[in-house]
Amino acid sequence: MTRAYAGAARNTKNAVESMGKILKKEKKVSPARTMNNSRELVSTSLQAQLKGKKKELNFYTSVLHERPVAAELKKSLRSLLEKTRKVAGAEEYSLFLSDEPLFEKIHLRATKKIKRVSFNKKRGISGWVMDNGLPLKVNEVSRDKRFSGKADAIAGLKIASLICAPLIIKDRTVGVLRLANKKGGGPFTDDDMNLLMSAVNYAGLLVERAFLYEKLKNDELTNLFNARHMNHVLEMEVERALRYNAMFSIVFMDIDNFKTINDRYGHLVGSRALIEVAWLLRDNLRRVDIIARYGGDEFVIILPETPHDESFSCAERLRKTIEKNKFLKQEGISVRLTASLGVASFPDDAETKEELLTMADKAMYRGKFSTKNIVFSAAKKLPVTK
Repeated sequence: MTRAYAGAARNTKNAVESMGKILKKEKKVSPARTMNNSRELVSTSLQAQLKGKKKELNFYTSVLHERPVAAELKKSLRSLLEKTRKVAGAEEYSLFLSDEPLFEKIHLRATKKIKRVSFNKKRGISGWVMDNGLPLKVNEVSRDKRFSGKADAIAGLKIASLICAPLIIKDRTVGVLRLANKKGGGPFTDDDMNLLMSAVNYAGLLVERAFLYEKLKNDELTNLFNARHMNHVLEMEVERALRYNAMFSIVFMDIDNFKTINDRYGHLVGSRALIEVAWLLRDNLRRVDIIARYGGDEFVIILPETPHDESFSCAERLRKTIEKNKFLKQEGISVRLTASLGVASFPDDAETKEELLTMADKAMYRGKFSTKNIVFSAAKKLPVTK
């Protein structure tokens, strides 16, 4: 069990035990104050405690049963932090994130409440938490010298009190989660701080899951999608096409005679050439297109909502672009590469994901075994070009 889940589980257990103690007190108090077979109400303080523990229990239960969705990190974080704010009875929350490259890798963009900040020393209470990696509760910020009206600001809110907790990933403090202003003007309590610590631990779990998700779906060399993720996307595209009577196409591409690059210049230079091919594909395709390194010097491109003739034209454009480009110029080599490509469309050329890949692969190999540097179509009605 991860630290975040373990912490949430412990807090759930504590909340349940606290509720049990409160209910026992209720049973002891009520009979003593019963007159004429009528029971008096439990004391206001006990009712308040019971209500608070019920809120905590609901929070921990919802966190434990809510699956982290790595692909929707921002949505998951907003849901978690909004629940935390409500249970703690705070007016607002905010999450400050450092300039760690980690957040770029997981595509976590800034919002009004989730901000990227360049932390440095003496940058308010938030900066102190970042520097020290410790939680902090300040119920009167006006009396705390560390408070900075600029560094600790939350848009549209005059801050009276703050509780902050460090966001720690792999033993590094990479952000600060904050709750501001207890509703009703009261002070934040130790229970509020425990709640915040549980929330920030779980936020750390979400970030780690997102990072792992990105790592697992990307090819380590080119940073394109890997074959596993490509197959997942392909399954979804087939389902979507069947459901909405839509179509899409794929392009199977292989670099011609790539073994000669490795044999002549070495595998490190060959790897650099593959990275440059990946860059070229990214620069010449749409953002909605899925580009994957299938293995070795083979690439697969998924073209959503694209009929066969347009996909064929796209493949031909890529072939010409690769043919004209000079690769490995920074290595002082400057070589030319060519590629053979095969195009297949769903549902025109295939009825399943596996059949579609096979058709595109066979079309590509028709080119490899003929002239190379060519585009072949799985659809016989379309001509072959060079």
